Amino acid sequence: MRDYCWDFDGTLYQTYPVMVKAFKETLQDYGIEVNAQAVYLRMRRSSLGQTFAFYTNDLPTTTQAKIVQDYRQREQQAQKDEHPFSGAREVCKQVVARGGRNFLLTHRDHSAWQLLVRDQLAEFFSGAVTGDAHFPRKPNPASLNYLCTKFGIIRTEAVMVGDRPLDVEAGRRAGMQGYLFDPDQTIIAKIECDRRIRELKAAL
Repeated sequence: MRDYCWDFDGTLYQTYPVMVKAFKETLQDYGIEVNAQAVYLRMRRSSLGQTFAFYTNDLPTTTQAKIVQDYRQREQQAQKDEHPFSGAREVCKQVVARGGRNFLLTHRDHSAWQLLVRDQLAEFFSGAVTGDAHFPRKPNPASLNYLCTKFGIIRTEAVMVGDRPLDVEAGRRAGMQGYLFDPDQTIIAKIECDRRIRELKAAL
């Protein structure tokens, strides 16, 4: 592969410990007790949005929105504890050294790029789409199609790497390969992916 499109949460960065803690504490503020491991599994196997829906679906819409807002504030305050996975810097650097490019594709807002800058990873990225662009959410391939058009990505020489089935599906829908990064073998369902990896270096 020449060009790599990377998911952020749970792929480039080990953010789930902070996310799950913020989720659990926020719901506790509203009198909802949840199991941390169950929350993690649901986040990995579906999405953050679907996890919120599962636990708050019976609440008024305004309360659901307030819970999400409170969660985001709590998670943002703890971003100092969110760091790249082992090998993330080396893999992105090697992609560039081989003549390829890295792109960021995430539902997270601009804070994802700020963390790349903080950890001196941004220099290895040629472009990004964050949640601030308001593209349809993965597995819709619209954001990947945008990157392909803007940066002249050859789809048959590109791959989407992510930790959830929806990341892989988005890549395949966009006409590129899809690699599932599953370091702790959380994804038990059979999914159509071109490669299932437990270490980021295996994406090369």
